Formats: sequence, structure tokens, C-alpha cells
Amino acid sequence: MTVDEAKLKQLAGVVTNLSAEDSDTRRWAVYDLESYPPKLTVDHLVAGIQDEHRAVREAASEVLESVPTELSLPQLTPLLGSSQIEVRNIVATLIAKFGDAAVDYLVEALVHENEDVRKFSADILGLAESDQAVESLAKALYDSVENVGVSAAEALGKIKSPQALPCLTKAFEDRDYLKRECAEAIGLVGQAEGAHFLMDRLLATQDLLIQFALVDALGNAGDAKVLDFLEVNFEALPDQLHVPAVMSMLRIANRVDIRLLMRPGTPVDTLVMAAMEADEEFQQLFIEQIDEELPTKVLARLVHAHGQLNSRVLVALIKATTPHAELRQFTLEMVEHKDDWVSYTAIEHLVDFELAAVKRVLKRVLAGDRNLPQLAAMKVVHQLGLPEGKDWIAPFLESVDEDLRAMAEQVLEG
Repeated sequence: MTVDEAKLKQLAGVVTNLSAEDSDTRRWAVYDLESYPPKLTVDHLVAGIQDEHRAVREAASEVLESVPTELSLPQLTPLLGSSQIEVRNIVATLIAKFGDAAVDYLVEALVHENEDVRKFSADILGLAESDQAVESLAKALYDSVENVGVSAAEALGKIKSPQALPCLTKAFEDRDYLKRECAEAIGLVGQAEGAHFLMDRLLATQDLLIQFALVDALGNAGDAKVLDFLEVNFEALPDQLHVPAVMSMLRIANRVDIRLLMRPGTPVDTLVMAAMEADEEFQQLFIEQIDEELPTKVLARLVHAHGQLNSRVLVALIKATTPHAELRQFTLEMVEHKDDWVSYTAIEHLVDFELAAVKRVLKRVLAGDRNLPQLAAMKVVHQLGLPEGKDWIAPFLESVDEDLRAMAEQVLEG
């Protein structure tokens, strides 16, 4: 028996194990296939990725990553239409890993007879972000199945190619069910031409859901001119769009380095309301706009609304208002805030305050029972060099809290 014949006989044994009842036997058989030429194993690996047991599917996917794509992809792309969701998902994840190598096969799959194959191919092409796919995805916008068109629009937005703008604006006009997805994609492409299109359509449409999509898209595509447009037209927008509009204004302002809170046309009260409702990313954008250079009048409006602001914004506001003598009462009030981080920040900033008021506050905090504010108070006592403060701190030498005890030792030794 030649070496090749022996190898083939061994492979036959591995293939037999792929049909074993025990899933572990099947899984190890999949890994054994790595030892053989891919052209002899690819069919078995594709069968393995459809196995009923998750561990076997994952093993097959892992091994298929090293198989030449020209061997695997012709068999994998049709599985995007599998009736088994778990098979479809693992195949989609695997194909996405192939990146540019999969683009030609996915483009071809955009005209597959199975609508799920077309839809998921469009989804993956968006992840690949390849300009090669723009023309085919543009055609897919007009697929007879709406979900395929939606995926094509979303993919074009992720690719962000200026080449996609003409087809996206046309599909916005031609396909009512695609208006929101096309608006989002136009915003992501981010060209001045697209921004003008979005502004024109915002003024022309009365559909609230479409208006919402257009306003959100302007936050991605917009520049200083779009910011001016949103400010000028703010009051004319439906009330339901005020918060989304200021969110878009803030995204634009941070992207093009504009101090939004310094602009007279900025609806500050609505911006505060948006900060209350928004996610962490938006709140961070808002925080980046808050600093001591803001006019006292603007800071005072934010202070007035402080009860509506979360802890992260309050910390930024304390830092911004402390240099403004007329707003320092806010910092004193924040010393008692229920959030230890806010309280700690307020206490840290007492070093610039009138000494008599600071002493009363520090003594009260150190007599309390909140560890983090007490640490901040000890630091301030040390920074100000208050002789009487040592008497307030001495009891902490017996504290069961290691941080408090260490800080007390540091202050008293200093």
C-alpha cells in the first residue's frame, strides 16, 4: 500500500467518525480533518458546520477558517439561507471573517433565489466595507423582498462610499419603505451633497418617523452649515423632534469643534432634557461642552437644572462653575449630594473657597459616615494646612477602613 493509499484509508476512518452518535467523537473527527488536503475535506467540513451539536459546528467553523475560500465559499454562501438559525448564524460569522476574500461570492449571492441568502449577503457586505459591492447593493435596493432592500441600504451606509449617494437618494424617493434606512445611510456617507438632500427633505416631509430619521442622519452628515440650519428651523420642528434635533446638533458641534453652549441660538433647556434621556455616548459629548470658559449665564442655566442631571454631568458642572464666584454656592450644595463621586468632587474644589465656610463644611463631612467624602475632606485639610483639622482627623487612626486610616496617617504625619 502506497503512502497516499494509506492516507486515504485513514481519511475514510475519520469520515466514518463524522457520523458517530457521540458528539465528542464527531467533534474530534472534524479536527482530524485538518491533517488532510482541503480539497478532500471541504465537503465534510461544510456538513460538519450543519451538525445538530453546537460544539461540532464550532469545530467545523474553526477548521474552515484555514481552508482556501475558493473551495469553501461556493458551498457556504447558500447556507445563509438555511432554515436552521444556528447554522445560518455561524456561517454568517465565518464568512464575515473572510473579509475582502468573500466579496465576489457575496455579490454573486445577492441574486440568489433564496431571499435569506440575498439578505444576509447584503448584511455581510456592509461589514466588509468594500467599494466593490456598491453597484450590486444599489441594484439590491430594488429587490422584490423589502428586507433585502433594507439590508442593502444599511450595507451602503456602512461602506460609506460617495459612489452610493445617487442610488440612495433615488431609492429614498422611489421606495417609501426604504426612506428611513436610506436617510440613515446618506448620513453615514457624510458628504455635503447628502447633507443638502437631507435638509431639503426634512423641510418637505410631514411624516414624523421620516423626519426623525432625517434629523438623526443630519447629526452624522452635518457640518457648521447644517448646525445653522437646525438652529434656524428648531422651533418649526414638531415638539417630538426637539430632543433628537439637539442630539444631532451636539454630535455635529463636537465633530467640527464648535462650542455649542456658547452659541446664542442653542436651545439649552432642550439640550439638558436630552442629556437626561440620552445614552452614555451622548452624555459624554455633552460633558465635553461644559467647562469654565462658558458664560456665567449659560452655566447658571445648567445649575438651575442640576436636579435633572446625572452624576457624570454634575461632576463636570462642579469643575466648570467653581472658578465663577457667583456660582460657588452650587459646589457647596453638591457636598451633600447622595452620589459619593459628586460629593468627593465638590469637596476637592473647596480649596479655593472662603476659609471660614470651608472649615464648617469639612468638620461636618468628617463627622459623618461616608468614606469617600471623608477621604476628600482629609485631602483638603492637608492642602489648606488647617491646624484644627488634625483634631477632626485623629479618630480615623482607629478606623477599620484601611484607606481612611492610611489617609489620616499621611495627613497627621505631614
